[in-house]
Amino acid sequence: VSKEAENLLQLDLNKKIPPSGWKCEVCSLDTNLWLNLTDGSILCGRKFFDGTGGNNHAVEHYSKTKYPLAVKLGTITKDGKADVFSYTEDDMVEDPKLTEHLAHW
Repeated sequence: VSKEAENLLQLDLNKKIPPSGWKCEVCSLDTNLWLNLTDGSILCGRKFFDGTGGNNHAVEHYSKTKYPLAVKLGTITKDGKADVFSYTEDDMVEDPKLTEHLAHW
């Protein structure tokens, strides 16, 4: 369970995330996308060693903002589970408040 989940700051930006059609806000990539749970940014993930994956925009966003939790779009289930990454913990984590955090957006 992520230590960040309990008291996660979520900014009130009047932003609503559509149920589909996502693209990286920086490069328009439409795969390997992560939703930052603090500010609602949708950004691409890490570039893999073989050159596939994303362009590191989600990682760069964390470096600038220190907003810690991101959920991988396309992995969210109806029972409130998903792939969640904690940048501060540098690992995949469980967010017991994920349903609440997603409802914010």
